[in-house]
Amino acid sequence: MMLRPKLFSGAGISFKFLLISALATVIVFGVLLTWFWNLQNEHIMEQVRKQAIILFKQISMTRHWCSEHNGILVQKSDRLDSNPYLKDPDVVSQGGIVYTKITPSILTTLLSEKARNSDLFWFKLTSDLYLNPKNAPDDIERKALEIFRNNPYEGIFQTDLVNGKPTLRYLAPVVVTSDCIQCHSDQYNKLGSVGGCLSVFVPMDEAQLAIRKNTVLVFGGGMGLALSLVGVLYLVSASLVFNRIKEINKAIQKIVASDGIPEGKQKGDELKEISDFCYTLDNQLKSKRDELEARIKEATRDLSFTKERLERANQELEDLNKAKTAFFSDISHELRTPLTAIKGASDIISRKSTLDSSHYLEIIKRNTDHLTKLVLDFLDYSKIENGQIDLDIRESSVQDLIEAAIRSFELEASRKKLTITFEGTEIKSFFDSTRIFQVMTNLLSNAIRFSPNNGVIMIKSRIKDEKFVEISFQDQGPGIPVKHQENVFNKFYLVKDEKFASYQKGSSGIGLAICKGLVEAHGGRIWVENATNNGAIFLFEIPLRPSK
Repeated sequence: MMLRPKLFSGAGISFKFLLISALATVIVFGVLLTWFWNLQNEHIMEQVRKQAIILFKQISMTRHWCSEHNGILVQKSDRLDSNPYLKDPDVVSQGGIVYTKITPSILTTLLSEKARNSDLFWFKLTSDLYLNPKNAPDDIERKALEIFRNNPYEGIFQTDLVNGKPTLRYLAPVVVTSDCIQCHSDQYNKLGSVGGCLSVFVPMDEAQLAIRKNTVLVFGGGMGLALSLVGVLYLVSASLVFNRIKEINKAIQKIVASDGIPEGKQKGDELKEISDFCYTLDNQLKSKRDELEARIKEATRDLSFTKERLERANQELEDLNKAKTAFFSDISHELRTPLTAIKGASDIISRKSTLDSSHYLEIIKRNTDHLTKLVLDFLDYSKIENGQIDLDIRESSVQDLIEAAIRSFELEASRKKLTITFEGTEIKSFFDSTRIFQVMTNLLSNAIRFSPNNGVIMIKSRIKDEKFVEISFQDQGPGIPVKHQENVFNKFYLVKDEKFASYQKGSSGIGLAICKGLVEAHGGRIWVENATNNGAIFLFEIPLRPSK
C-alpha cells in the first residue's frame, strides 16, 4: 500500500518552521534587549554614583582647605553680602577696600549656586544644629543623620524628582574635626562625631537620554540581525531538513508496502505521516515494553531492599561516630584534672628540689605541659566538631591582639634568634578575642617551629574589600607543597616528607584543624600559600563587622 499524497505538505512544514523560528527569535531578542537595557542602565547609574562620590570628596577637600586657612577673604561687592552669622565678618584694607570672610559653609553654598546655574550639579550642607534656615534638613536628610550617627562611614543614594527631572542624591556624613570646633564650639564639642550631612545632587536626564539612544540602536540593529537570521535559517532548513524529510517519507512508504504495517489514517504534511508510522510501531512494540517493565519492577524491589540495608548500615556508622565524639569529649575531661594536679606538684618539687633532680623535674614539667596542650586541643576540637563553641563577640583591637601574641613567644623566638615584624594599621573589628588569640598563637608557634635560626617572621594585617580583616603569618621555612595545601587543615594530617619530619616531631596534627574550625565559626576562612622566594604564608580572614 502506498501512503496517500498530501496537498501542500511541503508548504505546511515550511510555514510552521518559519512561524516557530520567527516567534522564538522575537522571544530571545526581547529577553536579550531587556537584559541589555538593564545592564546599560546599571552601568550608567554606577557612573553617576561614582560621579556623585567624587563631587562629595572634592567639595569636602575644598571645605577642609578653607577651614585650615580659617576662611577666605573676598572683596565685598553687590553680589556678595557679609556673613550675618559672624561677629566681625568684614575687614578693611589700608587702601580702603572692604573684604568679607567666606567660611566653609558659605563657600559650599556659593559653589553649589554656581554649579546649579550651569546645569551641572549642586549640593547642600545641613545639620540638626543649623544657624542658617537654608541649611535646615528635609525629611530625607533628617533620616540620613540618624543613620550616620550609628554608622558614619557609609553614604546613602536616593533617587528624587527635582523640578520634574530625575535626580540622583548622594548623602554622606560630615565628621567633626578640630577645625570645625574652632568656629562652632557652641554647636559641636566632640571630635569624630557626625556634625551634619552633605547632599550632592546630580541630574540624570543626560544619563537617561544615553540609555534611550543605546536602546534604539540595539533594537534597530538587533531587529535587522534577527530578520536576517530567520531568513538564513529558513533557506538552510529548506535545503537540508525539508528535503531529508521527504526522503524519509518515501522510505516509510516502502516499509509499509513490504511489511504489511497498517497505513496511518491521519492526513497532513510529511511530519504527520511519519508520526502515524511511529505510532503504529509503538503499538507493535508494546508487549516487549511491558515485559521489560516487569523485569525493571523486579530489579527495583531488589534495589529497594539493598537500599534499606545500606541505610541501616549508615545509621549504625553515624551512631558509632557520635559515640566516638562523646568518648573523646569524656576522656578529655577525665584527663584534664589529674594532669593539672601533676603539673602543680612538679612545680612545687622543682622549687624545693636539689640541682641534680631539677633536670628530671623539668622533663616531667615539659611533658606534662605537652600532654595538657594535647588534651585541651582534643577538647577544643570535640567542641568544634559538635558545634558547641560559644563565641563572645565584642569589638577589639586586632593590633593589640597581634602584639600580645608576639610578646608571648619572645622567649621561643630569642632561642632561635628570630626577628618578628608586624606591618599594619590600627583596626577595630568584632570577634571573640580569646579564640582569635588562640588562632594567632597557633600560627605563630608553627612559624617559629618551621623557621631557621636568625630568620624573619612577618605578620601583616589589612582591611580587605571593606568587609573582612585579613591577617597573615609568613616564615622562611621549607614551605608547604601544593599537593598538601588543601589537606593541612584536616585533623591528624601531617606532611609525609623527610624534610618535614624534624619540624613535625611531637605534633598532634590537630592544631590547624582547630584554627580552621574557630575561623569558620566566625564566618571566615583560612588558607595557606607559598612565598615567592621561600617559606609559607598562612592567612585567615574574619568579617569586619558582625552580620545583622
